[in-house]
Parts: sequence; C-alpha cells; structure tokens
Amino acid sequence: MERSWTDTRLYTVTDWIMKLAYINLLWLLFTFIGIVVFGIMPATVALFTVVRQWLEKEGDLPLFKTFFSVFKREFFKANLIGVILAVAGYVLYIDFLYLSVVHGYVHTFLASALVLVTLWFTAMTMFIIPVYVHYDLPFFKYFNYAFIISLINPHIVIFMGLLIAVTYRLFTIIPGLILFFFASAMASIIMWCALLAFKRMEKKKQGLEKTA
Repeated sequence: MERSWTDTRLYTVTDWIMKLAYINLLWLLFTFIGIVVFGIMPATVALFTVVRQWLEKEGDLPLFKTFFSVFKREFFKANLIGVILAVAGYVLYIDFLYLSVVHGYVHTFLASALVLVTLWFTAMTMFIIPVYVHYDLPFFKYFNYAFIISLINPHIVIFMGLLIAVTYRLFTIIPGLILFFFASAMASIIMWCALLAFKRMEKKKQGLEKTA
C-alpha cells in the first residue's frame, strides 16, 4: 500500500517548521499588541500552551484562536508572574552591586551565596511558565513547584541549559532565523525538557504511592 505524503517524516518535519514559524510570528504580534511590556508574558504563556499541546499530542489546534484565547484569559496572571520575576531579578541585581562595598570573608560569603541564589532563580525562571501551563494550582504554588522541580532535577536543568546555549549559538550564526524561530524554538526546548521532569516526578510519586 502506497504511503500518503502526509505520513512521511519529511512532511512531519516540514509541518513542524511551518508551525514553529507561525507561532513565533503570533508571539511577536501579541507581544506588540500588549505594547511589549504588558504583552510579552501573556504571549509567552500562550506560546508555551500551544507547544505543550503539540508535545503532548493533544490533536490539531486552531492556532490563532487558541493563542488569542490564552492571551486574553491569562493576561493578568501572566503579567503578575512577570512582575514578581522582575522584582526578584532587580533585588538580585542590587545585591550584586552591594558586593562592591564589602571586602574579605564577608565578600566571599555573600558572593558565593548570591551565585547559588542566582543559579536557583535562573532554573526556577525556566520552569515557571511550563509549570503554569501544565498544572492547575493556586497562584503562588506555581513558584513552589517550579523551585522544587528545578531542585530535584539538576541534570535536566543542565541539559536544558546546554540545549538553550547551543540553539542560541545557532541563531547568532544565522541571525536571519531569529524573526521566524527564536521564541518558538526556545519554548519547544524548555517545554520538552520540563515535560521530562514532570513525567519523572509523576513516576516517583506513583512509586511512593505503591510502597505506602
């Protein structure tokens, strides 16, 4: 029996490339609709929602309708997440500035502590939106979950960081791809790695329930 063109691997790859380009343009569009500052977080949540549904194979989506619906529904909560992350990041920045006025053992201790906190904050930041679009939790528990997941999955965090670094390097080599693929490619990498962590946690939870 002859295979259909839509069943070939080439079609699957081509379809993914076209979809990634489309949702990247949607992300740019809705970011600018929100005057950038108020648009970037809800547009990013919408982007991750679509990517998650693809990775979980939840069927074909009306992309524009789904993107717009999530953008509207999550506008305020997504921006609140952005504000919290921005404030936390600013506090870390001020703390690093403070290091310039301390010396000796105090400087060494504070610098070491700040580096650890910054690494944790970066890891938690990478997980917060995947956690937000995957789980249904009270608002501030999203931050707790993102922290816990990043803490108990350091190998996935490192793997995610390496993939992001390699992808970023690719975009610096071929900057023409940025307009069409940067946000969607990064979202796909982060969401895929996050789903690995989520499934690992679910297996651990099931194992504990069986032994209880």
